[in-house]
Amino acid sequence: MFKSKGLQNMGDSDKVDSVIGAGSTVKGDIHSRGTLRIDGNIEGKVTADAAVIVGSKGVVKGNVSANHVVVGGSIHGNVAAREKVEILSTGRLYGDVTTPAAKFVVAEGVIFEGRCTMCQPDTAKQRLPKAQGHPADEQEVAAAGKSGTA
Repeated sequence: MFKSKGLQNMGDSDKVDSVIGAGSTVKGDIHSRGTLRIDGNIEGKVTADAAVIVGSKGVVKGNVSANHVVVGGSIHGNVAAREKVEILSTGRLYGDVTTPAAKFVVAEGVIFEGRCTMCQPDTAKQRLPKAQGHPADEQEVAAAGKSGTA
């Protein structure tokens, strides 16, 4: 009867940088420097510097870490968000959630099997994992460190 506005609002207000389309399957870890929308299937760890949006048909089998996570589809793994986690009415989450206090939104009709750990917003950034840098970034940092110490 009522449509969830979570996925619509994310699409309107935030630029989506990468999309895993419906009918697509990705096996392996994914890192996005911006917002990642998942409408297909992913088997592996998903990290984003901005947001991860799992569309109503999207499926993730692995852990998800980002600033903001919106679950409209299904996640089979743990979710860690530095700012906010939203599970929409079509969402299904089978895993634990770690997010700042008062930033965990669960709609009516959600399936959530797991535990939720909420911490104060000021300590959330310290307790929650940061998105890992891109492998090329890590190589550049290592190379810069070696050249600086020679």
